[in-house]
Amino acid sequence: MSEKILKQAAEKILTGVLEEFAKLAEIPRPSKHEEQVSNFLKKFFEEQGLRVVQDKFKNIVAEAPASPGKENSPLTILQAHMDMVCVAEEGYAFEPTKDAIKLIRGEKFLTAEGTSLGADDGIGVAEILFLAKNLDAFDHGALRFIFTVDEEQGMSGAKNLDKKFLGDAKFFINCDSENFGEIVAGCAGGVHVNFWRELHYVRPDTKLGTNMEIKIVGLRGGHSGIEISSGRVNALKLAVKIMRAITKHGKIRLSYLSGGRAFNVIPSSATFAIATDLKPAAVENVCAQVEQRIKNVYGATEPNLKIETKVIKRPDKVLHAKDYDLLTTFIELIHSGVYVMSPENPAQVLASANLGIVRMDDQIVELKLYPRANAEELLDEFVEGFEQAAKLCAFESKFSEPTPAWIFNPDSKLSKLAEKIFTEQNNFAPEIKTVHVGLETSCFIKKNPALDIISIGTTNENIHSPNERLHLETVAPHVKFIVGMLEKISAGEF
Repeated sequence: MSEKILKQAAEKILTGVLEEFAKLAEIPRPSKHEEQVSNFLKKFFEEQGLRVVQDKFKNIVAEAPASPGKENSPLTILQAHMDMVCVAEEGYAFEPTKDAIKLIRGEKFLTAEGTSLGADDGIGVAEILFLAKNLDAFDHGALRFIFTVDEEQGMSGAKNLDKKFLGDAKFFINCDSENFGEIVAGCAGGVHVNFWRELHYVRPDTKLGTNMEIKIVGLRGGHSGIEISSGRVNALKLAVKIMRAITKHGKIRLSYLSGGRAFNVIPSSATFAIATDLKPAAVENVCAQVEQRIKNVYGATEPNLKIETKVIKRPDKVLHAKDYDLLTTFIELIHSGVYVMSPENPAQVLASANLGIVRMDDQIVELKLYPRANAEELLDEFVEGFEQAAKLCAFESKFSEPTPAWIFNPDSKLSKLAEKIFTEQNNFAPEIKTVHVGLETSCFIKKNPALDIISIGTTNENIHSPNERLHLETVAPHVKFIVGMLEKISAGEF
């Protein structure tokens, strides 16, 4: 086995990977705005002297020939996605389509100033770029590097990738998992759901003399797959709970409701405004009671919850009572959170949904929902239930093409090889598992069911949030892990 990379100092590998990551951080790359980063990747591989294809969707596919003497080894694909979820702290000036991510390197973690970091999946991209620059440092068979667009918003890059790029490969390593020490061998499917309905406004009754804005802040939010079972409160669901609590004491009319940043992020904040016949002190008291009740149940996971109130000027219009009832009832009816746990593994979420966004304007209200399931039957059940709830509350609905679940393959040679290599390199055995998140692997294996696939990654915490951070100590071991597998594959030891 070649030792050039495997014996490099961890800091040297880390520095090389972070240099590539820093270049990515300079390029705005929210989902559906990947042209600039796609062009960057195309130029990178051209400069490396590799054959590269940029398809009409802006996916990038680059080909690396086998090391001398390894031409008969099976083709292996390394894959990552180039887009990221762009979110910022409340009040932090950030334009996702224009601004760079400002990196902060600490002793143990890499974070970003005021925004999400983009290690999901920028660190996977950066590691592959580092390996592409060092192809002569380790033995490998023919390699194909695939970088997809729009993973975070709909996986359209993976769904539209020409299957010819998958049909001749034997092994496929996806670099988009979030915990070093885990080998992912199965994932959930999902479907993007949009609901909307026309709104009707009226002038507020003069008897509703108190006008207040209520803000929910301080919730943790987080990834709607990874964190869905961790007891995190959905700010949009809480907003309706507060409205219902106020209604028990007096009349209210809703002026606006807004919250959430992305369909696959648990909303950490929401804002709404009401006209009511209660006095400001009474509204403040109800909000304080609701806040305390929530903390009584979720205090361990949501210790920083705050429900803030302030008196505002009289709104020009409020929702018609019927529209208010239909909207709030619909939000209550939409399931958001864990739906079913696995009977075989009580720690594994089998199905869930996340109400990620509510937006109102002068004409319509729109809601974005993302249900997930590790069994397609449960996803179908979700869709049917949501359709019925939408009809009941006079909402229109649109469902995307579902992303299929990736079913665990107990006969996977690659997962067994990965387990062996990881244990040898790190002196502890990894966990082989299925996860309750959507991965592009499900799209790829649908195009070529014979692919032997795993998903691996560095340790990234709080992804899809301004608190995202990369565990630096996992970067070099992860690169060595990939190299170790490629070496064994090239030697036919699988």
